[in-house]
Amino acid sequence: MSKRKKVIIIREKKKKKTSNIILVSLALFALFFIVSMIVVFWFKGATPDTLIQYTLGAGGLEALLLAGIKISKVIKGETIKNEDDSEGDFNETDIQ
Repeated sequence: MSKRKKVIIIREKKKKKTSNIILVSLALFALFFIVSMIVVFWFKGATPDTLIQYTLGAGGLEALLLAGIKISKVIKGETIKNEDDSEGDFNETDIQ
């Protein structure tokens, strides 16, 4: 195996999916938001209920839409590579 093919394979393994990045950032935002609302409750004795409802609802809607995209890809037959599936099984067509 040439040096160039090895570099391409390493880059392929380290590549992150956009949907995973979105879900992680959404989870971190929700965690930060919940903690900040707890702090607001401790100091003020009340929370902005409407803000909490719409903020967490928008996050749930985003996750639902991402799930719908994944389901539609599976139904159409497009391949979705998992990290477990791509451990060293590369063909010549994958490298080009």
